[in-house]
Amino acid sequence: MGKNAGKKSKRAEHRAEADAPRAVRLPHSTPEHLSNIEHAVAIAMAMPAHSVKSPRVPVAELLRDARSVASAATVHHDALVERGLPAQLAEELVARADALSQAQALWLADRRRGLKADATAVLLRDAEILRADAMAILGLALRKSRDGQARLADVGGGEGIAELLADLSTLSTLAKDAEGALTDINEVGSDWERALDKARKGVAAAASGGEARVVSSNKDLRDRLAVLVSDAIDEVRAFAAVAFRHDGDGARRGAFAVVGAAVYARS
Repeated sequence: MGKNAGKKSKRAEHRAEADAPRAVRLPHSTPEHLSNIEHAVAIAMAMPAHSVKSPRVPVAELLRDARSVASAATVHHDALVERGLPAQLAEELVARADALSQAQALWLADRRRGLKADATAVLLRDAEILRADAMAILGLALRKSRDGQARLADVGGGEGIAELLADLSTLSTLAKDAEGALTDINEVGSDWERALDKARKGVAAAASGGEARVVSSNKDLRDRLAVLVSDAIDEVRAFAAVAFRHDGDGARRGAFAVVGAAVYARS
């Protein structure tokens, strides 16, 4: 059995290594775009350490938001530039998003390689899926509860083990307190509470064994680029809010609206 487990682990490593090059291929290949990516990385690496934080929203959401805002800024380029937006910021935002996408893919590959056993990788993946499902179910059940929504807002959804453990604990307690609201949407609060507690104990056991600790320079770069992307999104939106403040139908302002549930101020 030990030999088989070793073979499975090796296969997982090979899959991660094979996946990484495909994941980081760029949708753009012009020299100018590649130069912008290198410039974004240089700015990110020069960022002071105290301003670097892990993104508080999934990177996929942040990337969708970045591309949506960049697209809107391109469509309404002249009006924004007339207001004072730097002419190249939309292109730079796309380059920053591509750099972030690369760093995220490399970090995830590092993370997969750092998991010493396939079982640990499965455990973490299942716990993360359970967390997302619980947030969706509780979000529906507590949609009219200010207190419930405030408590859900404390669930960060981060990638780290400590963040996952804290989120599972918070959701378990919330599921217990929201038994009545869950019943109203045909869910059983005690079932969610037990599932979340079980996942939390499993993740805690894996973490205490050191199986899920991964140190990666790619994660640091990913975090830096996420801050850079968030800053650029906020900059474009600030100009759009003023440039289109008198729009009667709000169509142009709406083009810069947040995609999904991304909130950067909490990061």
